Amino acid sequence: MRRLTELSKTIIGLAPQALNNTNVTGRYHATTEGRRLRAWLLGGAMAATKTTKLELLQATDSAGTAAKAVTDGNGDAVAVTVTANADVTVGTVDLTAVADTDVVTVNDVDFTKAAATDVTAREFADAAGLVLCINNSVYGVPGVLASAVGAVVTIVAEPAGGETITLDKTENAGTIVLATTEAQAFIDLELGMLDFDNGFRWIAGKVTTTANSVVAVLFDHYDTRFTPAQKVGASSVA
Repeated sequence: MRRLTELSKTIIGLAPQALNNTNVTGRYHATTEGRRLRAWLLGGAMAATKTTKLELLQATDSAGTAAKAVTDGNGDAVAVTVTANADVTVGTVDLTAVADTDVVTVNDVDFTKAAATDVTAREFADAAGLVLCINNSVYGVPGVLASAVGAVVTIVAEPAGGETITLDKTENAGTIVLATTEAQAFIDLELGMLDFDNGFRWIAGKVTTTANSVVAVLFDHYDTRFTPAQKVGASSVA
């Protein structure tokens, strides 16, 4: 059985960094390692309504000469956008100022603030009560795991990559603050879509965010013609 490191080559498309309502483009890499490229966007905190976008740029050399967007068969830029609290990996619900009749919605399941916690009625009195409701095997939300510290409930997709989390709220009498702490997205690209005929054989990831966040991009070259050399600072293969 061939190991994953023998089938693909993973490199840093954009080193992890803080980004606040702006954009940054990573280093341009030669497209010589495989027939396809998977570009992973890894994002940190995003407040409600904020977005983070990944798009791919192509150029004629490593300096980014003549850079332009990679486009699909319809001429549209190849890009993906993550919106806070919509199909994310980890999110939070701050109940500091919640009031009775307010509603927290997790993956289309509604939980209502009440005087006492009643899991069967999907009612919660406080953060600990909301955790009990979400984690319940019958009345809760499948594919997620909730925990609480003080008035803040953290909800994690479990298993990671097997589920996403979408948060919503209805504020009838109080205030509920929703936020994203982890999100991811990817682009899977046939490298033949680059403008090879005109020398565009280098590719980079550009991240644009309206949030105050931390972002990173990983490139995974795969469908290789040969076993790629994966040279890194340290490695372990068991």
